[in-house]
Amino acid sequence: MLSSALALVALTSTLVFVACGSDERARPSDVNAGAGAGESAGAMAGSGAARPGGTRAGSDGAGSDAKAAGSGGAGSGGKSAGSGGAGSGGKSAGSGGAGSGGKNAGSGGAGFGAGGAGSGGSSAAGSAVFHCPPGPFGAPIPSGATVRRIDGVPPSDAFNSNGTTRTNIEGAVWIAGKLYVSEFPLTAAPGSRILAIDPSNDTVATALMNTGTNGLAIDSMGNLIATDHKQGAIVRMSFPLGTPVVLVGSHDGKRFNSPNDLAVRSDGNIYFSDPDYQAPTSKPQPETRLYRLAPGAPSATVIDAHRAEPNGVTLSPDENTLYVSGTDGIEAYPILAGGVVTPDSGTRLSGFAGGADGLGIDCAGNLYASSGKRVVVLSPQGAEIGSIAVSQAENVTNVAFGGAEHKTLFITSMGTGNQRGVFRIDLDVPGLPY
Repeated sequence: MLSSALALVALTSTLVFVACGSDERARPSDVNAGAGAGESAGAMAGSGAARPGGTRAGSDGAGSDAKAAGSGGAGSGGKSAGSGGAGSGGKSAGSGGAGSGGKNAGSGGAGFGAGGAGSGGSSAAGSAVFHCPPGPFGAPIPSGATVRRIDGVPPSDAFNSNGTTRTNIEGAVWIAGKLYVSEFPLTAAPGSRILAIDPSNDTVATALMNTGTNGLAIDSMGNLIATDHKQGAIVRMSFPLGTPVVLVGSHDGKRFNSPNDLAVRSDGNIYFSDPDYQAPTSKPQPETRLYRLAPGAPSATVIDAHRAEPNGVTLSPDENTLYVSGTDGIEAYPILAGGVVTPDSGTRLSGFAGGADGLGIDCAGNLYASSGKRVVVLSPQGAEIGSIAVSQAENVTNVAFGGAEHKTLFITSMGTGNQRGVFRIDLDVPGLPY
C-alpha cells in the first residue's frame, strides 16, 4: 500500500523544450533479451511488408508461423520475436517483443521500443535498447504532483534489526517491471542486500543477500553491473542474481576505496565514482577519483583525481556527456569517440550549489540531483527549473525512472524507520531507468 501524500512539489515557471531523438543507450530489462530477428530459412518480409508462412520478418514486417520477427515485426507461433516484435507461443521474445506461452517471454514498459508484455514464459526478457520518445518536451513536473512512500520498503527483519538499524537504500534501477535497490547499514565496508520491488502490487523480496553493492546499472547483455564497496570493485551479475564476477578490483595494485555509483554506455564503457564513505579504515587509494573502464580492458583509467567525494554518475540521453556529482557540486564531462573522456575536462554546473548524491536524467536531458530532503531538477544547461520535496526522508540518495511509460520517478533515501525507503512521483517527461 502507498501512504498518503507527503509533500507538494515546488516548480518554477520555467519550461524546457528540448527535442530528443532516439536514445541508443543500452538499457536491457533482463536476461535472454534477443535483439533483432532470428535465423531465416525461407521467405523474408521487408520493411512494412508481410509474408505469411515466412521464416523471418524484417522491420515492421509480420511473418505468420515465422521462426523470428525483426524490429517492429510480429511472428505468430514463431520461436522468437525481435525488437518491437511479438511472438505468440514462441520460445523467446526479443527486445521490445511480447511472447505468450513461450519459454522466454518479453517484458518491460510500454512504448519507446523499450519492451512489450509477455505472459506464460519461464523467464523474463525485455528491451535491449531503451528509446526515448521524440520531443519536444514541456515542464517535467505537473502541477499538484505529490510524493508518496511505498510501504514495506525495506522489510523490517533481521538484516536491519527489525527496522531499528540506520540503513541506506541506494542504487535504484528499473528492470522488467521491477525496481532493484541496494540496502546496507551505514557502517564501514558493510555487507548489502539487493531488494526487488514490484510497485504494481506493493511487494518487496530479497533478490540477493551478502553482497556489497551500492550503485546498480544494466549492460547491453542484460547483466546487472554494480559498484561493490565491500570488495572495492566493479562487479557483474547475471539473472537470476548469483555470485558476482569482478570486472575490475584495483588501481595501481590496491583495491578501490568504496565504489559508489556508475553508468554503463551502450558501447560497454563503464564510468564509476570512488569516494571513501565505506572504505576500510586505512584507505587503499590516496585520492577520491572518477574512473573509466573500457570494454574488455584489464584496468580502469582515471578521469578525474581532483573531485571531493565523487558520487552520482549518469549519462546524457545521447551519451555524449558524463555528469558526476560530489560534495563540490556537479560537473559535466564531454565524451569523445570510443567513450574516451579527457582527464580533468569537467565543467562545473553553475546553477547548482552544494553537494549532491545520486543523479538521474530524463529524455529531455534534465538532470535530477539528490540533495538533502529534495530532488533538484536542472535543465540541460544547468539551471534549476524545479524541486521535489521529500520531507519524510532523512536524506534522499538516488533516483531512477520506471513504470509503464517510464514517467514515474523513484526516489531512494537513508535513515531509520519510515525515513528510509523508496518514494515515488509521477512526472510528465519520461526518463532513463537508472
